Amino acid sequence: MSGSQNPPEPFSCTVEIDFSKPIDTSNVKGKNVIVTGGAKGIGAGCVKALAEAGAYVTILDLNEEKGDALVNELKGKGFHVQFTKADVTSFSSQVAGFKKALSFSPQKSLDIIITSAGITANNIQGWLNATPTSSTDPQPPPTQTLDVNLTGTFYSAHLALHYFRQDPTASSSSKQIVFISSLAGYVPIFQFGDYVASKHGVRGFWKTLRYSNDILRGENGSGPAFRTNLIAPTFIKTDMTADNEGVVTGMGIEFGEVDDVVAGVMRVVCDESASGRAVAIAKSENVAGDRNFDVCDDWEGLDAGPQVLRKIRDGTVRGLELVGRESHRPGAGDALFAAEEK
Repeated sequence: MSGSQNPPEPFSCTVEIDFSKPIDTSNVKGKNVIVTGGAKGIGAGCVKALAEAGAYVTILDLNEEKGDALVNELKGKGFHVQFTKADVTSFSSQVAGFKKALSFSPQKSLDIIITSAGITANNIQGWLNATPTSSTDPQPPPTQTLDVNLTGTFYSAHLALHYFRQDPTASSSSKQIVFISSLAGYVPIFQFGDYVASKHGVRGFWKTLRYSNDILRGENGSGPAFRTNLIAPTFIKTDMTADNEGVVTGMGIEFGEVDDVVAGVMRVVCDESASGRAVAIAKSENVAGDRNFDVCDDWEGLDAGPQVLRKIRDGTVRGLELVGRESHRPGAGDALFAAEEK
Protein backbone atom coordinates (compact mmCIF):
# COMPACT_ATOMS: atom_id res chain seq x y z
CA MET A 1 0.00 0.00 0.00
CA SER A 2 1.12 3.49 -0.78
CA GLY A 3 0.72 5.23 2.59
CA SER A 4 2.53 4.89 5.89
CA GLN A 5 -0.56 5.37 8.07
CA ASN A 6 -3.45 2.96 8.31
CA PRO A 7 -6.70 4.62 7.20
CA PRO A 8 -9.95 4.22 9.14
CA GLU A 9 -11.57 0.81 8.64
CA PRO A 10 -14.24 2.01 6.13
CA PHE A 11 -11.42 3.26 3.92
CA SER A 12 -9.10 0.27 4.14
CA CYS A 13 -7.15 -0.49 0.97
CA THR A 14 -5.94 -3.62 -0.72
CA VAL A 15 -2.37 -4.13 -1.87
CA GLU A 16 -1.26 -2.67 -5.20
CA ILE A 17 -0.84 -5.15 -8.02
CA ASP A 18 2.69 -6.42 -8.54
CA PHE A 19 3.24 -6.31 -12.31
CA SER A 20 6.61 -8.02 -11.98
CA LYS A 21 4.96 -11.31 -11.04
CA PRO A 22 4.60 -13.83 -13.86
CA ILE A 23 1.03 -14.60 -14.92
CA ASP A 24 0.10 -18.22 -14.16
CA THR A 25 -2.75 -19.00 -16.55
CA SER A 26 -3.15 -22.49 -15.08
CA ASN A 27 -5.33 -20.82 -12.44
CA VAL A 28 -8.20 -20.51 -14.94
CA LYS A 29 -8.01 -23.99 -16.44
CA GLY A 30 -11.43 -25.63 -16.24
CA LYS A 31 -13.12 -22.44 -15.00
CA ASN A 32 -16.45 -21.40 -16.50
CA VAL A 33 -16.36 -17.86 -17.89
CA ILE A 34 -18.84 -15.43 -19.46
CA VAL A 35 -17.58 -12.57 -21.62
CA THR A 36 -20.25 -10.05 -22.56
CA GLY A 37 -19.54 -8.30 -25.84
CA GLY A 38 -17.13 -11.11 -26.61
CA ALA A 39 -17.70 -11.42 -30.36
CA LYS A 40 -15.17 -8.75 -31.37
CA GLY A 41 -12.58 -6.26 -30.16
CA ILE A 42 -11.50 -6.35 -26.56
CA GLY A 43 -14.06 -8.99 -25.64
CA ALA A 44 -12.89 -11.33 -28.40
CA GLY A 45 -9.29 -10.92 -27.25
CA CYS A 46 -10.31 -11.96 -23.74
CA VAL A 47 -12.26 -14.94 -25.09
CA LYS A 48 -9.21 -16.20 -27.00
CA ALA A 49 -6.84 -15.84 -24.07
CA LEU A 50 -9.17 -17.54 -21.61
CA ALA A 51 -10.01 -20.37 -24.00
CA GLU A 52 -6.32 -20.95 -24.71
CA ALA A 53 -5.76 -21.13 -20.94
CA GLY A 54 -8.24 -24.00 -20.72
CA ALA A 55 -11.38 -22.20 -19.57
CA TYR A 56 -14.91 -22.90 -20.75
CA VAL A 57 -16.00 -19.62 -22.31
CA THR A 58 -19.46 -18.38 -23.24
CA ILE A 59 -19.76 -15.32 -25.47
CA LEU A 60 -22.84 -13.18 -24.89
CA ASP A 61 -23.26 -10.78 -27.81
CA LEU A 62 -25.70 -9.63 -30.48
CA ASN A 63 -23.27 -10.12 -33.35
CA GLU A 64 -24.00 -13.67 -34.47
CA GLU A 65 -21.73 -13.58 -37.52
CA LYS A 66 -18.59 -12.60 -35.64
CA GLY A 67 -19.52 -14.66 -32.60
CA ASP A 68 -20.02 -17.84 -34.60
CA ALA A 69 -16.82 -17.24 -36.57
CA LEU A 70 -14.82 -16.86 -33.36
CA VAL A 71 -16.35 -20.00 -31.87
CA ASN A 72 -15.59 -22.02 -35.01
CA GLU A 73 -12.00 -20.77 -35.01
CA LEU A 74 -11.39 -21.68 -31.37
CA LYS A 75 -13.33 -24.95 -31.38
CA GLY A 76 -11.27 -25.97 -34.40
CA LYS A 77 -8.22 -25.69 -32.14
CA GLY A 78 -9.81 -27.89 -29.49
CA PHE A 79 -10.91 -25.13 -27.09
CA HIS A 80 -14.20 -24.93 -25.18
CA VAL A 81 -16.17 -21.94 -26.47
CA GLN A 82 -19.83 -21.29 -27.24
CA PHE A 83 -21.79 -18.31 -28.54
CA THR A 84 -25.18 -17.25 -27.24
CA LYS A 85 -27.01 -14.33 -28.79
CA ALA A 86 -27.91 -11.91 -26.02
CA ASP A 87 -28.90 -8.28 -25.63
CA VAL A 88 -27.17 -6.97 -22.50
CA THR A 89 -29.79 -4.23 -22.12
CA SER A 90 -32.43 -6.92 -21.55
CA PHE A 91 -32.38 -8.62 -18.18
CA SER A 92 -34.33 -11.64 -19.46
CA SER A 93 -31.94 -12.01 -22.40
CA GLN A 94 -28.98 -12.04 -20.05
CA VAL A 95 -30.72 -14.56 -17.77
CA ALA A 96 -31.10 -16.91 -20.72
CA GLY A 97 -27.45 -16.43 -21.62
CA PHE A 98 -26.27 -17.07 -18.07
CA LYS A 99 -28.31 -20.27 -17.93
CA LYS A 100 -26.71 -21.55 -21.13
CA ALA A 101 -23.30 -20.74 -19.72
CA LEU A 102 -24.12 -22.66 -16.52
CA SER A 103 -24.84 -25.80 -18.49
CA PHE A 104 -21.68 -25.49 -20.57
CA SER A 105 -19.05 -26.57 -18.06
CA PRO A 106 -18.81 -30.01 -16.40
CA GLN A 107 -19.21 -28.42 -12.95
CA LYS A 108 -22.47 -26.61 -13.94
CA SER A 109 -21.33 -23.50 -12.10
CA LEU A 110 -19.96 -20.08 -13.01
CA ASP A 111 -16.56 -18.74 -11.96
CA ILE A 112 -15.64 -15.54 -13.84
CA ILE A 113 -17.67 -12.79 -15.52
CA ILE A 114 -16.03 -10.16 -17.75
CA THR A 115 -18.29 -7.23 -18.61
CA SER A 116 -16.85 -6.18 -21.96
CA ALA A 117 -20.03 -5.11 -23.78
CA GLY A 118 -19.87 -1.42 -24.61
CA ILE A 119 -20.65 1.15 -27.30
CA THR A 120 -19.61 4.72 -28.07
CA ALA A 121 -20.86 8.15 -27.15
CA ASN A 122 -23.29 10.71 -28.49
CA ASN A 123 -22.01 14.28 -28.63
CA ILE A 124 -24.13 16.73 -26.61
CA GLN A 125 -23.46 19.45 -29.20
CA GLY A 126 -24.79 17.15 -31.92
CA TRP A 127 -28.03 16.70 -30.02
CA LEU A 128 -28.36 20.45 -29.50
CA ASN A 129 -27.72 21.14 -33.19
CA ALA A 130 -30.40 18.64 -34.19
CA THR A 131 -32.94 20.13 -31.79
CA PRO A 132 -35.02 23.02 -33.16
CA THR A 133 -34.93 26.25 -31.17
CA SER A 134 -38.59 26.87 -31.94
CA SER A 135 -41.43 26.30 -29.50
CA THR A 136 -41.50 22.62 -30.44
CA ASP A 137 -40.62 20.41 -27.50
CA PRO A 138 -37.20 18.74 -27.92
CA GLN A 139 -36.81 15.04 -28.51
CA PRO A 140 -35.16 13.16 -25.64
CA PRO A 141 -31.43 12.57 -25.96
CA PRO A 142 -30.40 9.00 -26.84
CA THR A 143 -29.75 6.68 -23.93
CA GLN A 144 -28.40 3.61 -25.74
CA THR A 145 -24.84 4.22 -24.50
CA LEU A 146 -26.06 4.32 -20.90
CA ASP A 147 -28.29 1.31 -21.52
CA VAL A 148 -25.47 -0.87 -22.88
CA ASN A 149 -22.47 0.35 -20.92
CA LEU A 150 -24.03 0.89 -17.51
CA THR A 151 -27.40 -0.86 -17.27
CA GLY A 152 -26.05 -3.90 -19.11
CA THR A 153 -23.12 -4.09 -16.70
CA PHE A 154 -25.47 -3.60 -13.75
CA TYR A 155 -27.55 -6.58 -14.91
CA SER A 156 -24.47 -8.74 -15.56
CA ALA A 157 -23.05 -8.11 -12.10
CA HIS A 158 -26.31 -8.91 -10.33
CA LEU A 159 -26.70 -12.14 -12.29
CA ALA A 160 -23.09 -13.07 -11.63
CA LEU A 161 -23.56 -12.74 -7.87
CA HIS A 162 -26.84 -14.66 -8.01
CA TYR A 163 -25.38 -17.63 -9.86
CA PHE A 164 -22.06 -17.51 -7.99
CA ARG A 165 -24.01 -17.95 -4.76
CA GLN A 166 -25.63 -21.10 -6.09
CA ASP A 167 -22.25 -22.84 -5.94
CA PRO A 168 -21.86 -23.65 -2.22
CA THR A 169 -18.43 -25.20 -2.49
CA ALA A 170 -15.49 -23.26 -1.13
CA SER A 171 -12.31 -23.61 -3.14
CA SER A 172 -8.83 -22.20 -3.24
CA SER A 173 -9.89 -19.77 -5.97
CA SER A 174 -12.56 -17.12 -5.68
CA LYS A 175 -15.47 -16.18 -7.89
CA GLN A 176 -14.80 -12.93 -9.68
CA ILE A 177 -16.16 -10.12 -11.82
CA VAL A 178 -13.82 -8.10 -14.02
CA PHE A 179 -15.41 -4.77 -14.93
CA ILE A 180 -14.25 -3.23 -18.20
CA SER A 181 -14.49 0.52 -17.73
CA SER A 182 -12.25 3.10 -19.41
CA LEU A 183 -9.81 5.86 -18.62
CA ALA A 184 -12.83 8.00 -19.53
CA GLY A 185 -13.94 7.04 -16.04
CA TYR A 186 -10.98 9.05 -14.73
CA VAL A 187 -10.28 11.75 -17.33
CA PRO A 188 -12.97 14.24 -18.44
CA ILE A 189 -14.04 13.94 -22.07
CA PHE A 190 -15.40 17.03 -23.78
CA GLN A 191 -19.18 16.88 -24.40
CA PHE A 192 -19.49 13.08 -24.40
CA GLY A 193 -21.66 12.94 -21.32
CA ASP A 194 -23.36 9.59 -21.83
CA TYR A 195 -20.11 7.69 -22.38
CA VAL A 196 -18.25 9.35 -19.51
CA ALA A 197 -21.24 8.96 -17.17
CA SER A 198 -21.50 5.27 -18.07
CA LYS A 199 -17.82 4.62 -17.38
CA HIS A 200 -17.89 6.59 -14.12
CA GLY A 201 -20.98 4.58 -13.24
CA VAL A 202 -19.22 1.26 -13.87
CA ARG A 203 -16.33 2.48 -11.75
CA GLY A 204 -18.70 3.54 -8.96
CA PHE A 205 -20.52 0.23 -9.01
CA TRP A 206 -17.22 -1.65 -8.85
CA LYS A 207 -16.25 0.41 -5.81
CA THR A 208 -19.39 -0.69 -3.97
CA LEU A 209 -18.43 -4.34 -4.46
CA ARG A 210 -14.66 -4.45 -4.32
CA TYR A 211 -14.33 -5.14 -0.60
CA SER A 212 -17.33 -7.52 -0.47
CA ASN A 213 -15.19 -10.64 -0.23
CA ASP A 214 -17.78 -12.51 1.86
CA ILE A 215 -20.88 -11.49 -0.09
CA LEU A 216 -21.36 -15.06 -1.35
CA ARG A 217 -20.89 -16.79 1.98
CA GLY A 218 -23.81 -18.06 4.02
CA GLU A 219 -24.45 -17.34 7.70
CA ASN A 220 -22.26 -20.29 8.64
CA GLY A 221 -19.38 -18.89 6.60
CA SER A 222 -19.56 -21.56 3.91
CA GLY A 223 -19.41 -20.78 0.24
CA PRO A 224 -16.90 -19.27 -2.16
CA ALA A 225 -14.93 -16.09 -1.67
CA PHE A 226 -15.49 -13.19 -4.06
CA ARG A 227 -13.20 -10.62 -5.58
CA THR A 228 -13.50 -7.99 -8.30
CA ASN A 229 -11.18 -5.73 -10.25
CA LEU A 230 -11.58 -3.00 -12.84
CA ILE A 231 -9.86 -2.47 -16.20
CA ALA A 232 -9.56 1.06 -17.58
CA PRO A 233 -8.22 1.10 -21.16
CA THR A 234 -6.91 4.08 -23.07
CA PHE A 235 -7.88 4.32 -26.76
CA ILE A 236 -7.56 0.84 -28.26
CA LYS A 237 -7.12 -0.24 -31.89
CA THR A 238 -10.04 -2.35 -33.09
CA ASP A 239 -11.88 -2.82 -36.39
CA MET A 240 -14.23 -0.07 -35.27
CA THR A 241 -11.45 2.48 -34.81
CA ALA A 242 -9.61 1.90 -38.10
CA ASP A 243 -11.38 4.60 -40.11
CA ASN A 244 -10.65 7.31 -37.54
CA GLU A 245 -7.22 6.30 -36.33
CA GLY A 246 -5.40 8.84 -38.47
CA VAL A 247 -7.42 11.79 -37.19
CA VAL A 248 -7.11 10.78 -33.57
CA THR A 249 -3.41 9.98 -33.68
CA GLY A 250 -2.93 13.30 -35.46
CA MET A 251 -4.16 14.92 -32.26
CA GLY A 252 -1.26 13.30 -30.41
CA ILE A 253 -3.33 10.53 -28.83
CA GLU A 254 -1.80 7.05 -28.68
CA PHE A 255 -3.71 3.85 -29.33
CA GLY A 256 -3.07 0.70 -27.37
CA GLU A 257 -3.63 -2.78 -28.72
CA VAL A 258 -6.28 -5.32 -27.77
CA ASP A 259 -3.45 -7.50 -26.44
CA ASP A 260 -2.55 -4.74 -23.96
CA VAL A 261 -6.06 -4.98 -22.51
CA VAL A 262 -5.98 -8.77 -22.53
CA ALA A 263 -2.72 -8.69 -20.58
CA GLY A 264 -4.39 -6.57 -17.90
CA VAL A 265 -7.44 -8.80 -17.76
CA MET A 266 -5.42 -12.00 -17.51
CA ARG A 267 -3.25 -10.54 -14.76
CA VAL A 268 -6.20 -9.84 -12.46
CA VAL A 269 -8.07 -12.99 -13.43
CA CYS A 270 -5.12 -15.28 -12.73
CA ASP A 271 -3.69 -13.58 -9.63
CA GLU A 272 -5.72 -14.41 -6.51
CA SER A 273 -3.94 -11.61 -4.63
CA ALA A 274 -5.37 -9.00 -7.04
CA SER A 275 -8.55 -7.78 -5.37
CA GLY A 276 -10.27 -4.42 -5.37
CA ARG A 277 -7.75 -2.88 -7.77
CA ALA A 278 -8.11 -0.81 -10.95
CA VAL A 279 -5.66 -1.35 -13.80
CA ALA A 280 -5.06 1.30 -16.45
CA ILE A 281 -4.21 0.00 -19.92
CA ALA A 282 -1.56 1.97 -21.78
CA LYS A 283 0.05 1.45 -25.18
CA SER A 284 2.82 -1.10 -24.75
CA GLU A 285 6.43 -0.52 -25.78
CA ASN A 286 7.89 -4.01 -26.26
CA VAL A 287 5.58 -6.66 -24.81
CA ALA A 288 1.80 -6.51 -24.50
CA GLY A 289 0.82 -4.90 -21.22
CA ASP A 290 4.33 -3.74 -20.29
CA ARG A 291 3.11 -0.21 -19.49
CA ASN A 292 -0.12 -1.13 -17.71
CA PHE A 293 -0.31 0.20 -14.17
CA ASP A 294 -2.37 0.19 -10.98
CA VAL A 295 -4.11 3.58 -10.82
CA CYS A 296 -4.29 3.48 -6.98
CA ASP A 297 -8.00 4.15 -7.03
CA ASP A 298 -8.51 4.03 -3.27
CA TRP A 299 -8.40 6.13 -0.13
CA GLU A 300 -4.62 6.15 0.07
CA GLY A 301 -4.25 6.90 -3.64
CA LEU A 302 -6.71 9.82 -3.46
CA ASP A 303 -9.08 8.03 -5.85
CA ALA A 304 -6.42 7.67 -8.55
CA GLY A 305 -6.04 11.39 -9.26
CA PRO A 306 -2.30 11.72 -8.54
CA GLN A 307 -1.37 8.46 -10.29
CA VAL A 308 -3.34 9.22 -13.47
CA LEU A 309 -1.92 12.74 -13.65
CA ARG A 310 1.59 11.39 -13.08
CA LYS A 311 1.24 8.86 -15.89
CA ILE A 312 -0.06 11.51 -18.29
CA ARG A 313 2.84 13.79 -17.44
CA ASP A 314 5.51 11.11 -17.80
CA GLY A 315 4.10 9.96 -21.15
CA THR A 316 2.88 6.52 -20.10
CA VAL A 317 -0.55 7.47 -21.45
CA ARG A 318 -0.07 10.10 -24.12
CA GLY A 319 -2.71 12.51 -25.35
CA LEU A 320 -5.36 12.07 -22.66
CA GLU A 321 -4.85 15.66 -21.55
CA LEU A 322 -6.30 16.69 -24.93
CA VAL A 323 -9.70 15.08 -24.60
CA GLY A 324 -11.05 17.23 -21.79
CA ARG A 325 -11.32 20.38 -23.85
CA GLU A 326 -12.77 21.39 -27.18
CA SER A 327 -10.73 20.35 -30.19
CA HIS A 328 -10.13 22.99 -32.84
CA ARG A 329 -9.54 20.39 -35.53
CA PRO A 330 -12.58 20.03 -37.83
CA GLY A 331 -14.22 16.67 -37.38
CA ALA A 332 -11.87 15.58 -34.62
CA GLY A 333 -14.62 15.42 -32.04
CA ASP A 334 -16.67 12.90 -33.99
CA ALA A 335 -13.64 10.74 -34.71
CA LEU A 336 -12.50 10.84 -31.11
CA PHE A 337 -15.26 8.70 -29.77
CA ALA A 338 -15.81 6.51 -32.73
CA ALA A 339 -12.34 5.36 -31.69
CA GLU A 340 -13.43 4.46 -28.18
CA GLU A 341 -15.94 1.82 -29.29
CA LYS A 342 -15.10 -1.66 -28.07
